[in-house]
Amino acid sequence: MRLGGKDACGTNGSPRPVPPREALPCGDMPHGPCCSWRTMNRPMTMDFALADAARDANGPPRRPAPAAGRGVRERSLEPPPSEHAQRGAVWILDDSLLEAEMAARALAPGYEAQVFTDAAAMLERVAGGDVPDVLVLDQVMPGMSGTEICGLLRSRAATVGLPILILTVAGQEEDLVEGLTAGADDYVVKPCPAAALSARVGALLRSKRLRERAERAERIAAVERDLLRALIEQSGDGIMAADACGALRICNGEAQRQHGVYERDARDALESLRNRGLLALDGRPLRPDEDPLHRALRGEKVENARWLVTRPDGSIRALSGTASPLRHADGSPAGAVLITRDETDAIEAERALRDSEERYRVIISALEEGITLQDERGVIRTANASAERILGLPMAQLVGSTMMGPSCRLVREDGSPFPLEMVPSQIALRTGAPQSGVLLGLERLDGSVLWLSVNAQPLRGEDGSVAGVVSSFFDITARKRAEEERQGLLAAAESARQEAEAASHLKDEFLATMSHELRTPLTAVLGWVRMLRTGKLPEERRDKALETVERNAQAQAQLIDDLLDISRIMAGKLRLDVHRIELVPVIDAALEVVRPAADAKGVRLLSLLEPGVGAVAGDAGRLQQVVWNLLNNAVKFTPRGGVVRIRLDRADGSAEITVSDTGQGIEPAFLPYVFEQFRQAESGTTRRHGGLGLGLTIVKSLVEMHGGTAHALSDGEGRGATFVVQLPLAAPPSHDRGRRLAALPSASAGSDRPPELAALNVLVVEDEDDTRELLVTMLEQCGARVTAVSSAAEALLAVKALQPDVLVSDVAMPGEDGYALIRKIRALPAASGGRTPAIALTAYARTEDRMRALRAGFNTHVPKPIEPAELLAVLSTMCGTRAGS
Repeated sequence: MRLGGKDACGTNGSPRPVPPREALPCGDMPHGPCCSWRTMNRPMTMDFALADAARDANGPPRRPAPAAGRGVRERSLEPPPSEHAQRGAVWILDDSLLEAEMAARALAPGYEAQVFTDAAAMLERVAGGDVPDVLVLDQVMPGMSGTEICGLLRSRAATVGLPILILTVAGQEEDLVEGLTAGADDYVVKPCPAAALSARVGALLRSKRLRERAERAERIAAVERDLLRALIEQSGDGIMAADACGALRICNGEAQRQHGVYERDARDALESLRNRGLLALDGRPLRPDEDPLHRALRGEKVENARWLVTRPDGSIRALSGTASPLRHADGSPAGAVLITRDETDAIEAERALRDSEERYRVIISALEEGITLQDERGVIRTANASAERILGLPMAQLVGSTMMGPSCRLVREDGSPFPLEMVPSQIALRTGAPQSGVLLGLERLDGSVLWLSVNAQPLRGEDGSVAGVVSSFFDITARKRAEEERQGLLAAAESARQEAEAASHLKDEFLATMSHELRTPLTAVLGWVRMLRTGKLPEERRDKALETVERNAQAQAQLIDDLLDISRIMAGKLRLDVHRIELVPVIDAALEVVRPAADAKGVRLLSLLEPGVGAVAGDAGRLQQVVWNLLNNAVKFTPRGGVVRIRLDRADGSAEITVSDTGQGIEPAFLPYVFEQFRQAESGTTRRHGGLGLGLTIVKSLVEMHGGTAHALSDGEGRGATFVVQLPLAAPPSHDRGRRLAALPSASAGSDRPPELAALNVLVVEDEDDTRELLVTMLEQCGARVTAVSSAAEALLAVKALQPDVLVSDVAMPGEDGYALIRKIRALPAASGGRTPAIALTAYARTEDRMRALRAGFNTHVPKPIEPAELLAVLSTMCGTRAGS
């Protein structure tokens, strides 16, 4: 189809020549540089650019259907709605309605075509903001030519880029040139085939859309460049970018400030500075292969590099940075970018912090107190050398654990467990309150206790919460042990003082009592003697006076005998005349002595004596004194009508004498002291019973000299008392031993050589040569086999090797004394001599000295100077006990 209508020829009927498009001046092209400048410089925001890009990506929006106006004919040539979104709006302005409709019909398959026959109506629509995608304009029209319409549209901003296609007839080249010059984009010569018209319109529409898309992209790129430029300039980091040749292209203000360059042309100054002013951290010039920017230009990624820069003013700054290579889309090198940060202050702070930490580390390491740093969970993060030393744990074991490991438990001073939640560090973590001077014990597996004085100071974070705790502690084990020893010494000194005061008080009371007890009978004796000398007493009173004088003289003699016995016992000079004796006659004799006093007081004496108990080795007189003292003591403290019983039994290879009464009894508090000298339950001027209080002391001393024991029992005051004496039985005579004794003249020469000692193995330990020789001679004369040594060490070896029957050892010896020796012997098993009977020889003859020897492990105690008969009697008694058992 061809478009007809007006004559397509010029006035002379020949077609108008069409100039080539390339010959048109670029300034007249609607999409030329001038148009591009106007588009790029109009006001634009990022939102506007992004909206343009979105519209371009989704295609051109569908234009609303224009309202019918003057010179406009509506056509039902619109495609379906789904197609309209992609169809361009084409306006056709032609004064020939027929030609206009023919053109519209040709464009209808691909576009929304509207026909205008009135230029004014079309311009009115454009002024109202309705602009088509393409305008098809007839060149020759009455009133306003196409050239004029083009000039008008190109003068308006809204239509400056509107694609305009001029319809002209052949041969009207001048009109064509005018139209193109006025701003038309292309032309079509009438008559024009429909396909050619549609193709020309399509080409203009595509060109417009491409141009619009490019403009939108340019606007977005410009916004992005502006944003990037602003970000680079406002960045707190220095940013420098170099091209592939190494020339700086970007250098923001922070980079200039870091390098001290404030000149207008900073890039040249920076390049000069980088070529000669970069230093390594140790102060040497930085080599090119160490420069991060140069390394990035070679394609290397550089991170966390540090260097120094000498600025033009001579100051030196420390920089750190990251450099990355830049590449084109095809992967070829495009340059490099370097991002730097001024770390001068940070490095100085780090150096100051390291120096400070080192100083504090040295100070903390030099402290004698242990220091630990624990986190909020109580886990130790660091500790000093003193903490390792005090706790006895290596640093590797301390760090990552708590101070209280599984190898120890926490204890208080009284030995009770120390709760974990009460540990100072736990309290400081839980409450935030500092702790000071808390005494805490760490009990180890071996039972030893490490005593610590602990302080705890909480550490707080920026928000004020407790973030950890610093604990400091001192080892006060030695101080606490010294304090305990001091307390023990003070207690011992106080006890000794009290004992000394008590002993002094007892002595004072004893002296007062002795004075009273001596003066009382002396008063009666002197009084009656003076009355007898007057010769004025009647005969019946003279006998009473003489009886009174005799009785008081005997009482005073008994007091004197007791005092002498105690003196001999304390001096170790009391001697025993030891024989093999039966106890029944001894007890009967004592009963006969006490019976008159008991009858006079109205106290019954009952005896139950077993005749077959056996003989003992002892001094009959002294044993009678023991029984008499016990009976006399019982009668004294038994009221009228009471009963005193004495029994003789055999128990565990010993003879047991028991004296019990129904008297006033003994208080439990006084029972342990009943045998001590100068001790009496009653004292002062209100005593109900006389005496010096020495009888029971003499009893115990005499019994122990016979190798026996004495102890008292009582259920309390008013319930009577019981005294039990046990004496070892003598061994029965042996025919073999008798024959052996017959071969020894010295054994039968006298009664001071007991036959029980024949063939007895005796170990003598004595450091004094003369005393050792005396003991050896004495024992060998009795038939004993004697081994003599001079030290405790030799004695211990001899006991293990010989296993003697009896050990006779001195107590006071250089090096190890007799007490240490007997303890070691008693620690041996029985098969190695651990139960060997032992006699202690010592010049210390006090009661406490005997008690110390017995507690150490000796069986008995013989004081020096040694009385041969006494020592032989004790040995004989021991041999009898050993044979009987």
